[in-house]
Amino acid sequence: MRGKAHRMVVVVALLGALGIAGACKRPTEERAPSGRATDAPAGAEVRVAPVEGLRIPDEALVDQDGNAVRLRDLMAGRVVAVNFVFTTCTTVCSPMTAVFRRVQDGLGNSMEREVRLVSISLDPATDTPERLKRYADNFGRRAGWTFLTGERERVLRVLRALGGYAAVKEEHTPVTLIGRADEGRWRRVHGIAPPDRLLAEIRGAAPRGAIAVEAAGR
Repeated sequence: MRGKAHRMVVVVALLGALGIAGACKRPTEERAPSGRATDAPAGAEVRVAPVEGLRIPDEALVDQDGNAVRLRDLMAGRVVAVNFVFTTCTTVCSPMTAVFRRVQDGLGNSMEREVRLVSISLDPATDTPERLKRYADNFGRRAGWTFLTGERERVLRVLRALGGYAAVKEEHTPVTLIGRADEGRWRRVHGIAPPDRLLAEIRGAAPRGAIAVEAAGR
């Protein structure tokens, strides 16, 4: 098992260094974060670009607690950071979720009040609310960080609208969408960005001085 875990860490680092997107192959059960193994690979390429014409679809999804959530309501009045993961992914999804965990820590009291983190499942057929809750709890999710799944067609419409859709989920690209729905200003971060980079983008999307960003949690 130790040899297998070591090989997985090496694979994640190589994917990040080469800028290879996706590669969430060989599905297994969800796993808890485990220190540096889930951090963003050193030297991973990160690119940030503005997004024009993005509209939040008025879709009802389901959160990790089984509650119906209207996406527009969830994103209203706050800075939102959105990523796209699935619980049986064994490579990039775990580092991406671990980065969100550290962003959550770095946001401190701004979580939920000024900022929401949203993780949308790329595999709604498998990712029931119960599975998402176990996965989220493994990463220390607290108020302000929502995991979403739901009816397949609804989820697919959301993924397409937000730029997270992948025809083959194992080949999805690591992407984080950051912005404010009420202002229609969005930026897309390509690659597994380190927590401090995402925190800087989140602070930049907020009104001046609205978010007191701390150092990212370790």
